[in-house]
Amino acid sequence: SSKPYCILMKLLGRGKFLKKNAMKPIPGDGGDFYVVNGLSVAQGPNYALAKRMQHWRVVIARNQGSIVSSNIAPATSTVSVVQNRTFAWAYEGMPYFKPYEIFAPETSNAVMSAILFSDLNDPDNASNPKNKLSNPNELFKYGSFNGGTWRCAYTVDSIGEASVFLYFGRLAKPYVSVALVVGSAIGLKV
Repeated sequence: SSKPYCILMKLLGRGKFLKKNAMKPIPGDGGDFYVVNGLSVAQGPNYALAKRMQHWRVVIARNQGSIVSSNIAPATSTVSVVQNRTFAWAYEGMPYFKPYEIFAPETSNAVMSAILFSDLNDPDNASNPKNKLSNPNELFKYGSFNGGTWRCAYTVDSIGEASVFLYFGRLAKPYVSVALVVGSAIGLKV
């Protein structure tokens, strides 16, 4: 991005911050398959493994003929997430990186419930094993409420620190403004 803040963060991070989100598509039967890395290292290896195991189990169950539902929810400001101050601060700054959005738990619950009911009741849904998929992971493509992760210019893992800096910058803005006014007034008197 050409925004001054993004340029500054790229320079300060020396490649760690604001990594491009675009990945080359993976060719396969039925066309190209697009992927996104929506994991954050800060969530820890247990979280990543638990999510992958959940997805593997759903793929196996669908392959064995079961109607399944395992959908991807957006970043949500749940109590368990924002009790970690670093995540809370990052969540406050992430909306700067459009179209990324952090959802209230009530919104995520409502939308994810609607997707669940669709998975279980719509015979044309990807969750129904009678419907052919070109790749088993397409199940997650159709059941994703990503909150902007797919369209954000940067990977989720590379905007965390930048988001925290933005949050504290917004907090400091009124104090910096007052300091500038006071400094200017003192400068004019001298």
